[in-house]
Amino acid sequence: MNFKFSLVGALALGAHVASAQLTAFTYQGRLANAGTAVTGNYDLRFRLFDGATNQVAGPVTNAPVGVTNGVFSTAVDLGAAGFNGNPRWLEIAVRPYGNTNAYNALSPLQLLTSVPYAIQSITASNAQSLSLPLPATNITGTLPVSRLSTNVVLLSSNQTFTASNLFLGVVTAPNTANAFAGTFIGNGSGLTGVPAPSLTGTLPDATLSPNVPLLGASSNNFLGNLTAVQYTGSGHGLTNVPGAFFWLTVNGTAAQASSNLGFIVTNNTTAVTITLPANPSIGDTFKIAGVGAAGWILSQNAGQQILAGNLATSVGMNWVQRAASGFGNWTGVASSADGTHLIACTSSSTAGTIYLSVNSGVNWTTTATSYGAQYWSSVASSADGTHLIATVGDTAGHSGLVYVSANSGASWTPVLSTHPWIASACSADGTKMFAASYDGSIYYSSNSADNWNPHAGGSAIFFTGLACNASGSKLIACSTGGGAGGYIYVSGSSTPSAGLRNWSSVASSANGSNLVATVNGGSIYTSPDGGVTWNPQTQLNSVAWKAVASSADGSRLIAAYNGPGYVFSSADSGSTWLQRSGATNAQWTAVASSADGSKLVAAASDGNLWTSSQGSTSSTGTNGFLVGGALSSIELQYVGNGLFLPVNHEGTIRAY
Repeated sequence: MNFKFSLVGALALGAHVASAQLTAFTYQGRLANAGTAVTGNYDLRFRLFDGATNQVAGPVTNAPVGVTNGVFSTAVDLGAAGFNGNPRWLEIAVRPYGNTNAYNALSPLQLLTSVPYAIQSITASNAQSLSLPLPATNITGTLPVSRLSTNVVLLSSNQTFTASNLFLGVVTAPNTANAFAGTFIGNGSGLTGVPAPSLTGTLPDATLSPNVPLLGASSNNFLGNLTAVQYTGSGHGLTNVPGAFFWLTVNGTAAQASSNLGFIVTNNTTAVTITLPANPSIGDTFKIAGVGAAGWILSQNAGQQILAGNLATSVGMNWVQRAASGFGNWTGVASSADGTHLIACTSSSTAGTIYLSVNSGVNWTTTATSYGAQYWSSVASSADGTHLIATVGDTAGHSGLVYVSANSGASWTPVLSTHPWIASACSADGTKMFAASYDGSIYYSSNSADNWNPHAGGSAIFFTGLACNASGSKLIACSTGGGAGGYIYVSGSSTPSAGLRNWSSVASSANGSNLVATVNGGSIYTSPDGGVTWNPQTQLNSVAWKAVASSADGSRLIAAYNGPGYVFSSADSGSTWLQRSGATNAQWTAVASSADGSKLVAAASDGNLWTSSQGSTSSTGTNGFLVGGALSSIELQYVGNGLFLPVNHEGTIRAY
């Protein structure tokens, strides 16, 4: 087909372009084939040239374009880039819609007149006036001040703001001649150079410098010299006053202690709580005297602890159950010198085992379980808790071996032959160990259980208890018997001592001079001369005593009896004894003591194990405290590291 364009018009919608910022224009024409107007759908292609051959935009194809009796109209968008103000020619090519043959191009090219070229006005640099809205992005250059509104702020002029203004950024006015009038609203943060006379109202305390002392503060610390004509007040809390110690009477229920200050508490209904100072200096002293019937409570702060080991009258008064019923039939217990490492054993063919604690009995773990459940009868420990010895056997015919450990119970080694081993002892350094059986054998080792030798014994001796001094050079053993009873045996003596009785247990001081022994169905006996003479405690007679333990100096003792029965303690080498009701009524079988006698442990065959710690308050921090009854008093001195040491005391005082 041969096509010929008959150009009716090429109309660029100039107003439309300016208002909507478009680059399209409408092209209208007439299409004829061999001089005859055509009707149908055709493909039209448009290209833009700046001369006969140089194409600057397009091609743009519109398809299909409807033609009726040769007339058509279509929008052409060649973009704005090709229009720079110079002449432009438009090429138009056509083919039937859907035909894949080449386009038939109109020749010659059509010169675009000014109307379709009006799109160039969008960026016209010489435009003097535009009445339609014009995007700011299409404006270049700088607007003169004369073209700006009078409401626009100018940097070079004085400004008067008639409305409220909010400046979100930093406002800088470096000219010292600036004067601001009126009222400013805001927090004034960052203002400097404000004259003090210009301030009104009262500054809150929080805005003042920490260097300003406050009348309402609990204390003001003046680092420099303080000089005053006269001081008034009681002077409580003053330190470094030679020879001065102040007393304060407390009628209420609480008070805060201060250094070198004493409190006389008089409340008859409620115990007065005195709280130690949080930051005392080493050497500071504190005193409490309880006059009121309700007594007093001395409370600690975080990180503080009161050393209560020399509160002799309170030793063994307070007990804590550490192992409830169900652990087993407790038969033996021993302690390291500091009372931290404990070892205990239970006796049962199905559940008998050894337990260890490294925190004074708070928690327990089992050991020696690889040897199965056995009738463990006794345990002993070196001073540091490293060397341990445990025996298997009882008075009912059960026999076993002796076991030793050189690593705090981590592993055990069986030694000696099968006997009804009933008691054991260990020197402080762990090099000397002793084991006694119910069938009359005593063996000892002088090289940490590597070799054992018979020490004494006989078939008619039924040993029940064993103890040695700290060096292991002196051994004390006791025995029982039939109706006639048994004896106490002391190494170095050729004859038994203390007479025929059913002796159940013995204990020794570190030097071996102070000895104590118990009788099953009798009394407690003490010896101040290494076993030469024995003195009975007639007050505690005809009781089934089962166990006794001693402090290193022999002054503090603990004993327990079966029946069920109770735990008793003595702070005067056995001259007087006090029942400790804090330890419940139970079938007590074994007791142990730390070297200073302040930490105690007691075990019962009915499954209970209890500890009593008077070396210090039981807890560090706010959970620990002292309690003093009526007519009791105490003086404490701060010795550093959060520790307070009782210097003297009177009356009944308990540590918790």
